[in-house]
Amino acid sequence: MKRFVLAVLVLLLAFGGFATSAQAPEGTYLGTWPYVLPPDHHLNSVASGGLNTNLGTVYRGIVELTPAHYMWATNEYTPVLAESWGFADDGSYFEFTLKSGALWSNGDPITSNDVVTTYAIGRILNWSQFNYINDVQAVDDLTTRFIFTSAPSLLLERLVLKEWIIASANYGELAGKALALIADGKTRDDQEWKDLAAEINAFRPEELIASGPYTYTLNDVGDAFMTLRWQPNSLYSGTVNFGEVKLWAGETEVTAPLVLSGELAHSTNVYPPATMSAFVDAGINVIEIPRGYGPALLFKFGVAPLDIKEVRQAMAYAIERNQNAFLTNGIGATPSTCMCGLLNDSAKVLLSEETQAALNPYEYNVETAAALMEQAGFTRNDAGKWVDADGNTIALEYKFPADFADFSAASQDAINQLNDFGFDITAVALPWQEAAAAIRAGDFQLSVWSYASGSPFATSQFFGPIQRFNYVGLADDQRGMDFAMQFEYNGEQIDLDQMIKDASAGLDAVQQMATADQIATIINDLMPYIPLNEMISVEPFNTTLVAGVPEPGDPVLANPTGSDHFAILWLLEGKLSPAN
Repeated sequence: MKRFVLAVLVLLLAFGGFATSAQAPEGTYLGTWPYVLPPDHHLNSVASGGLNTNLGTVYRGIVELTPAHYMWATNEYTPVLAESWGFADDGSYFEFTLKSGALWSNGDPITSNDVVTTYAIGRILNWSQFNYINDVQAVDDLTTRFIFTSAPSLLLERLVLKEWIIASANYGELAGKALALIADGKTRDDQEWKDLAAEINAFRPEELIASGPYTYTLNDVGDAFMTLRWQPNSLYSGTVNFGEVKLWAGETEVTAPLVLSGELAHSTNVYPPATMSAFVDAGINVIEIPRGYGPALLFKFGVAPLDIKEVRQAMAYAIERNQNAFLTNGIGATPSTCMCGLLNDSAKVLLSEETQAALNPYEYNVETAAALMEQAGFTRNDAGKWVDADGNTIALEYKFPADFADFSAASQDAINQLNDFGFDITAVALPWQEAAAAIRAGDFQLSVWSYASGSPFATSQFFGPIQRFNYVGLADDQRGMDFAMQFEYNGEQIDLDQMIKDASAGLDAVQQMATADQIATIINDLMPYIPLNEMISVEPFNTTLVAGVPEPGDPVLANPTGSDHFAILWLLEGKLSPAN
């Protein structure tokens, strides 16, 4: 009898593993995200309108698992779906091994084949991982190897360990087509490659196959809220403390009263200072964590006179960024000072002292701004507006997302300041999805989106917006900002796109800093966009609804909001639970 019990235990450990509860836990986690409704809302993990659009990086992380979670305070990764990882001794590859016994929500084992499927799809979609690797191989059922194109990369380690793995049961057929094209030597310039990319983006799975403890169907998506439901097969099904996650739809204006009424436990939305004060007065706990990004004023190149460097520099001088930061998010924002595409504190680590000292801080100075405008050939008319040689005013449209309180406030203040300086800018408020789509399509003159990113690497911080919303990082028919990334600079031919990709390549910190110095200097001079401010995420956490919220000073609060948000790991590991 003892042998029989022992055999059963061994089988449970081998195949069910990380044994899960047979019943859903009680309690509902009350969050929020501005998802879209079907039919725009679909279950394709890798396409716009899918999981990233509708769950964001926080809630996607409890539906589809990444191999690991990065902890900023210790510069270490915590295992999630993987149990181990590392570089080859000779630096030729990076690999990770999945935890044994991990299952998809449909009961299939999670294997290295799913990882290969994920990256076959990603290669067709031009994922940034393929800036560093040229092949992804299944070593055995649980181990996957990533072969470097040239030098090893710590950034590749992060990109791989933070990538959501998708199920072969849904994407295997598409991955097979991708692998066949790769084997035939096709590239993204070939029509077959473009056709497959379009097919991948158009794919609409009937079922979301989840590795995390929660999943949902399109029937769970309503006008007011959507519901993520517990599923029993995940590694973390037995450790989470909530039976469902209810996500209220909407942004700041919709969710503020829900926080005050006790119908929302946690929100990553941006609230104005008066609303935050109301939360505190109501006894709602508020935590502060970095956002790892901030709003930037974007230019559409080819629109006169935005293609003139001196005009862009003048606009940077004409915006008082302390004011802009306060109006963006009160105490939850600080003015940009680096003005080079990196976060202020990150610049102190990623750039040499010489470069930091040499960068132009573009301190508010309307006299300097006016001199630059005159240098560019403009004069002020009797109404105080800047005009060209033919007397035409600089009339521009500025499109911004009306439902993003932070970007909206930053934009309206920037518009007001620039108009006071002598421009003639008209504000155009759009739903955030339309504003983002307009930027990608190049259907704008001025706009706003984030710069930098919640990443410790220069390549990732430089990525937005100059790659993210520029032709080099968009679909073939989209131009975005249309800022040329190959050009002559100080007598040298520059490929800024490749330089950014190389800024975190290899393991040589000295070389990485030298590349980052050069990129920062170019952006600081050319001003292809204007960093406005950096944001701190001031997040309400209603402790009458959820227990286990970290106390101020907890090292986990060093993690910025986004894909490293502490709530992802703390939900999975059961550190957050319903309040008694």
